[in-house]
Amino acid sequence: MTDAAPVGGCEDLAARWLEAEERALAEPTNDSVASEAADLGEAYELAVRGASAEDLRLALEAARRTQEMEEIGGPGWAKARRVAELLRTEYEATRGGSRLP
Repeated sequence: MTDAAPVGGCEDLAARWLEAEERALAEPTNDSVASEAADLGEAYELAVRGASAEDLRLALEAARRTQEMEEIGGPGWAKARRVAELLRTEYEATRGGSRLP
């Protein structure tokens, strides 16, 4: 990861990382986009590893609120749902004790 690590809460990093991954898939020969996606993925992983179960629950709730503000079935709703589902999985992992330190 670069020295200028992206900053943000888990929900913000998740949204930015998933968006960067989509751009990287759309532009497979763009090394800059691939690098950004990789950096955001690392930042997200670090944020999740450092987050408590409560932090992840709050991030999940924030992601769900974002989803609720979008028109159901629209592209914004679909993107917000991906973020909420990713964070739900992370939160569930903390509750089940399967999350690695």
